[in-house]
Amino acid sequence: MKKLSVKAILSTLLIIIFLLMVFTGALLYFGRTGVMLGFSRHLLRETHFWVAVFMCLLVPVHLFLNFRTYIAELRSFSKRRKDSNECEKGK
Repeated sequence: MKKLSVKAILSTLLIIIFLLMVFTGALLYFGRTGVMLGFSRHLLRETHFWVAVFMCLLVPVHLFLNFRTYIAELRSFSKRRKDSNECEKGK
């Protein structure tokens, strides 16, 4: 499988996992007792926990696969800040 395909799949999984974390977290936070949308509080807590574990495993892989891009973005940001500071000094 091509690296780009792996990155796309991984990014999509992380988006889905993030949305599931937000959904279960919101239900746990706002639905204080009983059953929420047909889900027991115990099931929501378990789902929230295991989704968090899965996310903690995938995020380092995502960062590893995108490390070069991340470094390039940091350099670009640093360069823009440097150029901006030099322009302000020239005024």
